[in-house]
Amino acid sequence: MLSSSMIKEEVDVIIESITNSKLEDAKQRLNHLVPQVSSEYGRGAILALNGIVNVTENKTPDKMADSQKILRAVERIPRVEMTDDLDRGYLQTLGKWAKSVKGSSK
Repeated sequence: MLSSSMIKEEVDVIIESITNSKLEDAKQRLNHLVPQVSSEYGRGAILALNGIVNVTENKTPDKMADSQKILRAVERIPRVEMTDDLDRGYLQTLGKWAKSVKGSSK
């Protein structure tokens, strides 16, 4: 099983692959990562990555195009909701992706 820091590193690599339009590489890495994750944080990150890959793969990335709104939600939700590790993994992964998309569009 992977440690949380190793999961975060792998998430960063997968997000970079998606941002650089290397969707097949991202899917392979994600498929390899899934059986190695046992933590709730990691499961949340995998849920977020699967959603991002699905949206990108279905050629509908415009559905998640407003990175500012995503980042705002990622910051607000923990303030108003009780979050567990699964939620944090999901939200932090979406936040990383939104920052990456925002940075690549400049």
